[in-house]
Amino acid sequence: MSIAERLANVFDEAFGLETEKFSVDLAPEDVPNWDSVGHMNLVMQLEKEFGVQFEVDEIMEMSSPAKIIEILKSKGAGG
Repeated sequence: MSIAERLANVFDEAFGLETEKFSVDLAPEDVPNWDSVGHMNLVMQLEKEFGVQFEVDEIMEMSSPAKIIEILKSKGAGG
């Protein structure tokens, strides 16, 4: 399973976003519940799914799935 596929599943878990509606080009305003609390829930789900820990600056940079994938790859998360 690719990083994008795994990320689509995380978005489903964190926000209830159906995987068919997932796109790497989504922005927070495109996703219901992607607010500050939802963002922290997303971060926790990502850490659980990919087995990584994020720095504060990385969490702040997570403005789209594409950026999240970039951060995950920089941490060695494959898929």
